[in-house]
Amino acid sequence: MNGQARLAAQSRKWLLEALFELLKQRDYSAITVKDIAETAQLSRRTFYRAFKNKDELLKYYGEHVMQRYLAALQQHEDINLTFEQVLRVFFNFWWQERQQIKLLIKQNLFISLLPTIVPQSFHLYELFDAPWHIQGTPQEINYIMSFSVAGFWNILNTWLAKEDPEEPAEMVKILLKAIHKLKS
Repeated sequence: MNGQARLAAQSRKWLLEALFELLKQRDYSAITVKDIAETAQLSRRTFYRAFKNKDELLKYYGEHVMQRYLAALQQHEDINLTFEQVLRVFFNFWWQERQQIKLLIKQNLFISLLPTIVPQSFHLYELFDAPWHIQGTPQEINYIMSFSVAGFWNILNTWLAKEDPEEPAEMVKILLKAIHKLKS
């Protein structure tokens, strides 16, 4: 990465951090591009070089966090992951993001990330061969992934909206208990 690209990446990072800092203090609707730029100690011009508006900045977060989640899963790509292992990776990853996710949930912004994340989630199916994957048509796989993503998304929304959410290991136990019950 050249110097200019590195500087642009750093600016995006600072702008994102500024947005989350501002979300702690006020409603998203009351936050302006000027507020974000000033909090990041950057110019509005720098903001507009990176993003069209604050919604694009929020979309960037969704894309960025999903890329990092995919990278976390790729650390296990040589292993045929069990459902329990997938749950561990899932809950541990999102636990690290809980402060940002809590802010988004509180402001009813978390659901707005779903259209950004769903298309990227289909890479999960290609990423590793899990025991529950089917050899289906692209449309069948699309339905399965839509079902899975919505379920996981709702779990995140319910879990991390709590004042004091359970630890990731406890969430894995809860879901495994339910899954085992479904199989019987």
